Amino acid sequence: MNKPNIVYPDADDDTAKIFSGELGLRLKKIGNFEFFNGEPTSATEFKSRICNADAIILGWRLPVDVMKSAKNLKLIVFTGIGVANFVDLDAAKQQGIIVCNTPGYADQTVAEHTIALMLSSARNISKLDATMRQGEWASGISGFNLGGKTLGIVGLGGIGGRVAGLANAFGMKVICWTLRPSRQRSEKYGVEFCDLRELFSLSDIVSLHLALNEKTVCLIGKDLLSKMKDGALLVNTARAELVDERALRAELESNRISGAFDVFHREPLLESDTIRDYQNVTMTPHTAYNTPEANYSICELATESVESFFRGKPMNVFNN
Repeated sequence: MNKPNIVYPDADDDTAKIFSGELGLRLKKIGNFEFFNGEPTSATEFKSRICNADAIILGWRLPVDVMKSAKNLKLIVFTGIGVANFVDLDAAKQQGIIVCNTPGYADQTVAEHTIALMLSSARNISKLDATMRQGEWASGISGFNLGGKTLGIVGLGGIGGRVAGLANAFGMKVICWTLRPSRQRSEKYGVEFCDLRELFSLSDIVSLHLALNEKTVCLIGKDLLSKMKDGALLVNTARAELVDERALRAELESNRISGAFDVFHREPLLESDTIRDYQNVTMTPHTAYNTPEANYSICELATESVESFFRGKPMNVFNN
């Protein structure tokens, strides 16, 4: 029997280094493993990289025409969570391809970044750093404690649950909205469940931790944002599209609320984007997931998915 061909067609420098080691050797025990460093520059190049692949580990978007050109393809393992934004799941199913993702790889990493954004905003870290670099000693710029404040968490998956645990350690009161409230989950995560309107009106800080899908696009609109307390903070390390952009910009421009964002409606930000000028916004460039520990975890999960598939027991299948 011919060995399967496993291809990683669009590795970046970090994942290429990881797959050059132990994880690459594990995949080579299954079949022929090859990775390409860097995204393909054209559809033709992309097709040539995966033309003989039985399985691919995918870093970014896979165009439908490229996928259809891979006649032997049986498995796609996406290195991330939101695979539906990068792979046409229906087209893959019609082609008989199993699509898997790698959930949980950065739960702790993103949760820590979320808390870091809260702390930076609460204590004006970015502003104080900037003033000191400009030769000032602005010790009169104040902030506020996280302890004693109410944190509203929207979505209680792996990341939301870890944010709740960290917030409890700071002495915050944590309230939460989720589609699956239960007494057991309340006790496990140390949260009180409530509806969305109540959460937005009671919280000093609101943190978003929902997956993006047709039901959650623009879930957070003008009505909910208007219910936030004056001076409240909205944190988003999930997806920008969860929030109505126009309504959010209006609230930020009025200086009624503040924001701390790792995700944006257009990435990278346009040079002309006025959000750069908002003094009430703390920003990072979609990097909440990016640590060496999380990068290794995502590669290990992808490797386990390939191994499980060829043992006949696919894991984390996303297109059942």
